[in-house]
Formats: sequence, C-alpha cells, structure tokens
Amino acid sequence: MRAARVPDRGGSTVTATITRRAWITGGASGIGAGVAGCLAERGVDVVVIDRDADRLAEIAESVPGAERWHLDVTETDEVLARVADLPPERMPDILVNCVGGDTRRIPVADLRESDLLDAMTANVLGSFTLTRLCVPAMRTRGWGRVVNLASIAGRTYSIFSNAAYVAAKAAVIGYTKQCAHELAASGVTVNAVAHGPIATQRLVAAREEMAPERRADVLGRLPMGRYGTVPEAVGAVVHLCGEDAGYTTGSVLDVNGGLHI
Repeated sequence: MRAARVPDRGGSTVTATITRRAWITGGASGIGAGVAGCLAERGVDVVVIDRDADRLAEIAESVPGAERWHLDVTETDEVLARVADLPPERMPDILVNCVGGDTRRIPVADLRESDLLDAMTANVLGSFTLTRLCVPAMRTRGWGRVVNLASIAGRTYSIFSNAAYVAAKAAVIGYTKQCAHELAASGVTVNAVAHGPIATQRLVAAREEMAPERRADVLGRLPMGRYGTVPEAVGAVVHLCGEDAGYTTGSVLDVNGGLHI
C-alpha cells in the first residue's frame, strides 16, 4: 500500500491509501512463493499464478487471502483467454515473472534445437506474454513495476545447467533492458534480479543428486562458501517492486554472494 495526496470534492487534498495489486508467476514455490508472502504482508493484493495445482493449494495456507490462478503462462492462448475480460482495475500494478529454470547438465555438443526452444519457452515466453498484457494498464495509471527473474547464468555462464538455459536467461536480461528503455517516461519500471545459487527446493534436490566431489567443487567456487537463501533473493525482488525503486529501471540486480562481481 502507499499513501497519496488526492483532491476531494471541495478542492482540498486528503491523504488516501492506494492498495497495489501484484501478479506473481511461478508463485507457488521457491522465490515466487517468498515474494508473494512478503508482498501480502506489506498490504499488496496478491495473485499467485502457477501450473502446479498442489502447490497452489499449499499457498492458501502460507499466503492467506491470495488469489490463486491455476495457469501455465507458457500456454499463450490460455493466458490470453484468462486475461481478456478482466476490467482495468483488476490488472496488476506489479508483475513479478518467476517462471523458469533448467537444472539439466547437457554438453553443448549434445544440445538439440528442441532444447533451445524448450529453454526459451520456459524462461522467456511467459514473461514476454504477461508483460505486454499488463503494461497498458500500468502506463495508463502512470505507475508500474515489472521484475523479471534472470540468473547469473545470463550474465556469465552456468555451473548447474546448459548453454540453452544460459541463452534464455541472457534473453530475459535483454528483454528487460529494452522494455525499461521504452517505458521509462511512463512511470513504469522494468528490472531484473540475476541470482546465483539459491537454496530452493529444486536446487537442493539437484545438489543431492551430485557426486560428493562435484558438490564440494561447486561449493568451493562460491566466495561466501554457501548457497543463498530464499529470503535473500526475495528481498531484492521486493525492493524493486516498491515505491523507493521509482528511479531504478533497466537494472540487473546481482544476488550471488560474490560469484559475479
């Protein structure tokens, strides 16, 4: 929520409270779920969007009052159908695109065209679709926040995944910067968070499948000697969603424990 000075019918100004509305894709687990909970605690009306029905059910307990949409944002026709009839007031002020990821280690020589297309679909398409649908209402209001989850992989390389994933996350960063440039004068900011290894359930599961020597090698590459926590990644995202980040756009906020400086 935020307080704003608005004119009343008599011509004087009064303080009114504006409640923001946020959509979080991939919001039923990991960083997305953390962002949903944190924004809800701050008085934001939260819509959690995820294709995992079981995890969406769990969100009802961890984020009471959140609206839940069982939706795969990589299925563009489904997204368009869901949003088509929404009145402008139900469109979000804040959009956080958390969908993505790929923990398959595939050597570059073994990658196929389908791997690249899958990576682009999983990591770019949903952000592309939701952003273009949500931006018009934000621009009309003169206020909006779009935050895309990128990765240190999109800035350097990946020690967990493959070249198709790296290319997709680099595309997220490029898309973020172009959107920020086009929308800068409208009051809508567009930023990305490029996180390093964060101890989400998915990454912890991938780590457990590693051979002990590889697990030690990965940990040894991290300057802080540990994985990041979900709250540490969430804090960066929530900052970019807030009022105080109004002069920050086109930025890529690194949250990686010194892995990329």
